[in-house]
Amino acid sequence: SLVAGSTNIREKILELGISTSRDLASLGLDAKEASVRLGGLDRKQMERFNTIFALAKLQAEGFDEARSGQLFDVLNSEGRPIATRCRAAVHEQGLWHRAVNVWILCPSTQRVLIGQRAMRKDVDPARWTCACSRVSAGEPSYDAALRCLDGEFSITEAQGADVNLLFTLKTSRKFPKGIFEGQDDSIVLDVYLAVISQELPVETLRLDVRQKQACKYVGLDELRAALQEQSESYVIPPEEYIDKLLRHFRIACKA
Repeated sequence: SLVAGSTNIREKILELGISTSRDLASLGLDAKEASVRLGGLDRKQMERFNTIFALAKLQAEGFDEARSGQLFDVLNSEGRPIATRCRAAVHEQGLWHRAVNVWILCPSTQRVLIGQRAMRKDVDPARWTCACSRVSAGEPSYDAALRCLDGEFSITEAQGADVNLLFTLKTSRKFPKGIFEGQDDSIVLDVYLAVISQELPVETLRLDVRQKQACKYVGLDELRAALQEQSESYVIPPEEYIDKLLRHFRIACKA
């Protein structure tokens, strides 16, 4: 059961007559909205409910099946599309495909908005990082960047976000667990920077709890230290990535 060991939350759910993951997932668009329907939860209960609600969403949507069937463009050595394959085949055969990272920076405060990856993630669960997504077949990289920025943090260009490509690099590693465990994740990664003129209050951001379970602002010095010292609380990209990212942050803050 999703609520095993969470007696108080279980009682609140049963009071509403909810008995399936589908019913629980329909309580709201995110965990915060759903918790209101439950009559409110304290901080500790909310931390647990974030995970429960995310798992309910996954079960309701048949998430694993959908992930396996996602279509990606297979890329050649120059990063150009040469074929289209389902995600299951892409990972099984170690084929190169495109993904995007989007970092959100407010130069006036020199702080970066980051999100905590959902607990159910196969790679780097509960670690802090930027908005990130794989690029679907036929989807332009820039469109994917805007999509994941809006989808994960509800931030759009209409809110003044200025989004630009910083750099591209190739990276590959094996999945440590999940339905793709032991298979290759070979990515051509486009890294973007979304510059916002002023900080957007975190309480106004609607998170996709299937991707990010929390968000916060961190100062550039704190982020640099976490990445360079390889903090276990953060997703740690390759050294080349970190060096380029920090350089672009410095440039953006001086502009």
